[in-house]
Amino acid sequence: MICINDSIRRPTVNSLVLIGSLLITLIQSQAAPDPFGEGVRNTEPLTPEQQLKMFHVPPGFEVQLVAAEPDLRKPMNMAFDSQGRLWFTESREYPFAAPLDKPSRDTIRVLSDFDAQGLARKVEIFADGLNIPTGLYPYKNGVIAWSIPNIWFFEDTNGDGKSDKRTKLFGPLGWERDTHGMNSSFRRGFDGWLYITHGFNNNTTVRAADGSEITMNSGNTYRVQPDGSRVEQHTFGQVNPFGFCFDELGNAYSADCHSAPIYQLLRGGYYPSFGKPHDGLGYAPVLMEHSHGSTAIAGVLYYSDDHWPSEFRDNMFVGNVMSSRLNRDRMTQIGTTKVANEAPDFLTCDDPWFRPVDMQYGPDGALYVADFYNRIIGHYEVPLTHPGRDRDRGRIWRVVYKGDGSKPATRPFNVAAAGMPALLEELGSANLTRRMLALQELVDRVGPLAVPELTKLLSQPGGNPYQKTQALWALHRFSKLPESLLLAVGQSDDKGLRVHALRILAEKTPWSESEARWVRGSLDHTDPLTQRTAAEAIGLHPRVENILPLVGLLQRVVPADTHLLYGVRMALRNQLRDGTDLKTITTHAWTEIESRALADIAVAVPKPEAATLLLQHLQTYTENQETSARYLSHAARYLPSAELETMVGVVQKKAGEDLDLQLTLFRRLQEALSQRGEPLGVAAKTWGTALARTFLSAPITAQTSWHNDSVPGLPDSKDPWFLQHRASSDGNKSSVFLCSLPPGGERLTGVLRSPEFIIPAQLSFFLAGHDGSPDKPAPRKNLVRLRAVDSGELLTNAVPPRNDIAQKITWNLAAHVGKKAVVEVVDGDTGEAYAWLAIGRFEPAVVPFPAVAPSEIYSRPKAGAELARQLDLRDLQSALVKLLAASVSLDCRRAAAQTLATFAADDTLLAFAQILADPTISVALEAQIEKQFISLEKGSLPKVLEEIFRTTPDRLQVQLARALAGSPSGASQLLDLVAAGHSTPRLLLDRAVKDKITVIKSGDLAARHAQMIEKVTPVSESVQRLIDDRRTKYLAQSGVASVGAQVFNLNCAVCHRIAGQGNVVGPQLDGIGNRGLERLCEDMLDPNRNVDRAFRTHIIVLKDGDVVTGLPRREEGEILVLADGTGKEISVPKKDIQTRRESETSLMPDNMGDLMSPTDFNNLMAYLLSQKGRSE
Repeated sequence: MICINDSIRRPTVNSLVLIGSLLITLIQSQAAPDPFGEGVRNTEPLTPEQQLKMFHVPPGFEVQLVAAEPDLRKPMNMAFDSQGRLWFTESREYPFAAPLDKPSRDTIRVLSDFDAQGLARKVEIFADGLNIPTGLYPYKNGVIAWSIPNIWFFEDTNGDGKSDKRTKLFGPLGWERDTHGMNSSFRRGFDGWLYITHGFNNNTTVRAADGSEITMNSGNTYRVQPDGSRVEQHTFGQVNPFGFCFDELGNAYSADCHSAPIYQLLRGGYYPSFGKPHDGLGYAPVLMEHSHGSTAIAGVLYYSDDHWPSEFRDNMFVGNVMSSRLNRDRMTQIGTTKVANEAPDFLTCDDPWFRPVDMQYGPDGALYVADFYNRIIGHYEVPLTHPGRDRDRGRIWRVVYKGDGSKPATRPFNVAAAGMPALLEELGSANLTRRMLALQELVDRVGPLAVPELTKLLSQPGGNPYQKTQALWALHRFSKLPESLLLAVGQSDDKGLRVHALRILAEKTPWSESEARWVRGSLDHTDPLTQRTAAEAIGLHPRVENILPLVGLLQRVVPADTHLLYGVRMALRNQLRDGTDLKTITTHAWTEIESRALADIAVAVPKPEAATLLLQHLQTYTENQETSARYLSHAARYLPSAELETMVGVVQKKAGEDLDLQLTLFRRLQEALSQRGEPLGVAAKTWGTALARTFLSAPITAQTSWHNDSVPGLPDSKDPWFLQHRASSDGNKSSVFLCSLPPGGERLTGVLRSPEFIIPAQLSFFLAGHDGSPDKPAPRKNLVRLRAVDSGELLTNAVPPRNDIAQKITWNLAAHVGKKAVVEVVDGDTGEAYAWLAIGRFEPAVVPFPAVAPSEIYSRPKAGAELARQLDLRDLQSALVKLLAASVSLDCRRAAAQTLATFAADDTLLAFAQILADPTISVALEAQIEKQFISLEKGSLPKVLEEIFRTTPDRLQVQLARALAGSPSGASQLLDLVAAGHSTPRLLLDRAVKDKITVIKSGDLAARHAQMIEKVTPVSESVQRLIDDRRTKYLAQSGVASVGAQVFNLNCAVCHRIAGQGNVVGPQLDGIGNRGLERLCEDMLDPNRNVDRAFRTHIIVLKDGDVVTGLPRREEGEILVLADGTGKEISVPKKDIQTRRESETSLMPDNMGDLMSPTDFNNLMAYLLSQKGRSE
């Protein structure tokens, strides 16, 4: 036993005076106004006595110290046992695992003998020599726990309170990629299984003694039998779950970092994770939209007791380790769907070292909190080697409710040696922890001897529903629950008993006919949770006769009850996926309602029968374009190869003369066949060839029309612009406007450019639309601007009037009369509402107004160029040359250029195609580039390359260098240009360029590259000077956060998301401001300094010698999907891959200092620093 030092037992009067003096000194010494704003806290550590005074809880509650250093250091997870003792894991090794062949310093400890003020008077080390242990569960004569690299059963066989035997239950399991995302949050369910969260980034295969096996990457949840006999996947996805709990109805919840703080988990559901797809049903629903200002969430608790005031009933709590508080959400319900309503924080602390990583509601009625007390909590946000990481301090606190003092703040608990009367009494406790511990003790210690008493309890009318629920589960786990008794209890008026009876049947197999009828009948119950639990049970017992009742329930579900809707759809999926009589599904005569319901589900079933069902549905019923394309994709992926040619004819006939629908369906067919690793068949090639010829043979009439391009910094979007009649403020209601409010919604973006015109002295037009919510400052994502053609200078601009009625805008352009210009209409807002604009009625009529929506003009020739390349239609070369020379959208011209370059088999031309028509390229240089594609004369290519590197900005040079470095011939040209002095050798320091050239196995390219960069100033030195300079300038000048939001949208949102806006290619950035200015400057200007392994680029060498780099997103059959530095996805057939390796670099560009002006950088920093968890 380790005794706690008297100095931390109780604050004395003298110590309080000293504390006050120390606090004053501390406050006076803090230069930063918000000590919670830095990833590396800028305060000094406090003693436990000092920290205790800094907590704030609601009236009637009190915080008490349970244990602190030196009796513990870094607590991770906690769990109570049947004696009321608190077990916990602690780690000094974290974040670096000890070598497996070396001694390690981590332990599992046990706290007991708590005094009236919560202090544990006894602290014991149960197991030592552990390696970053996290999850644990006290079991029988020991504890089940994770310690690298296994899940172990540590036993005390001689009763001395120390483990003397350890048995491997599961392992080795993944830990090598990430030590903060391992196996944690061990929670035993009503069913006796042990539920576990699997954290970020690691690859793990869990094998059990019975041969069952699951494989996971990154966030998942799974369950195991405590004796190691079996393992099962529970849910799929999440990013980094760290926290798991149950409510009294058996619903499971997890806490997750980076996706949503809390999920109600539906067994078999798929949840969002970095780049991972769902199974076809869509992602499982959420119960909250807010993030509590942080992505660093640890520990979750559902309050299930009657000890606290009613205000805290049906509340959930999570630990927020970045904002140093316990967040609270009040749960309301729509049917079975819990909805989290953000409530005032339950516990806050003025000490920014407070890091609540886990919490447990004790059998005594107190809330226990594990405090990883530390200056640093971020795993990747702060270098793992940072000397500020503390390894010697840690605390455990508890929060008790004292109220008015009329009832005890805590209740003693110990059932380790209790007889049946005491155990039965505890089964009925209002405190869920008490009755769960009593249930496990009864099953694990008493065993089948308890069956007569439990059966008698269940057979009696009335009684305590909690007690009967636990008795039901105990008898089920003994395999002694009679069918008649289960069905009788299951028909109770008590929802809890009814739901738990259905959960037991979900676990039982096989069912009798009586049980099957009762479960199917429960689908018609008036209680939504009874319906959902019945559907979940049916989902685990697939039979054809279940389909119609499930379809019937699906039609009755209230759409707002998202969890019931998803649960029923999963149950239907399982009938199609796991049933044994699938032929019946494809031969049955379904009604239209039934067919539509089954088709919606069939896309989640990777079987030929599901594909046949979809094809039959498409032949019989009409669906919209998006749905038809989704169904076709799945059918093409899984139909037997012999049926694919027939399917092509069916689809063509269904599309009729609608060329755009034909194109959409053909592309889905191409994608599906690529995923199968199969080529297009004869019928499909004929179809695609006909489409290409049609699109490229149509007259190009776009020379005088408008065209759309993507917004720089945002991912490619479907063209949002269409023609619409709109009212104006002068009473005109019939004029036509170009509008970005299409039927597809307001999230679409684009830059719409007019044809060139001569600037008059004055130009007016009418403008309608919005720029963000009207109750917030305009972020200036949407605007209209006038750009000079020759210089590219922006001459003037106008912002939307934030009005649906078009308002007149007048520009005085006397200073620019006679210049050539274009109007650019920018919709850069990806929001769901107030994110559109419309323009029209130009006077004088110098700006030609289109008679046809620009999207209709350009989508087809672009598609024709792409199809010509994909199908190798070289006889269309002359049509491609015409398209390249036309005044059409940049996307059209690039598509034509890429196809012509492919035909020419010229790597340099392919590189040119990527930069063609960039606004910074002069008109004369653009003409030279175009000439190369038209003439295909290679002799002048070096001269054009020299001109590009001589005249274009660094951003474009880097883009071109990366493109050239992707092939042996291109890399050779790049090195030749540098050697001849036509380009700076600094380009060769670019990480992507270096990675590509290094892996090319051709001649002496790698050696030449190494020699050329040998004496070039290391980029890290110049970058560090830049970081210091930008940080200093920001401190002197600061920035404007509202303008920085626009900079983020243009430069960062392609890969990062804040508050639900942007993409999740790289890390989500909610709460990013907590990292502080210094770290943000490093992340922005030197992104390769501390790269999360999950976001390192991979270098793919193709069999033809080309090199592709990107971030792996997912695998789709025989296709590897990566994301490039712009967030665009690249599909690479696996059969074309020669080698693949992980680099040390981030996907994020490492030249942000060149791409972004100091003013934009300051504004961006202001915006990012404003994204913090609350500090009050």
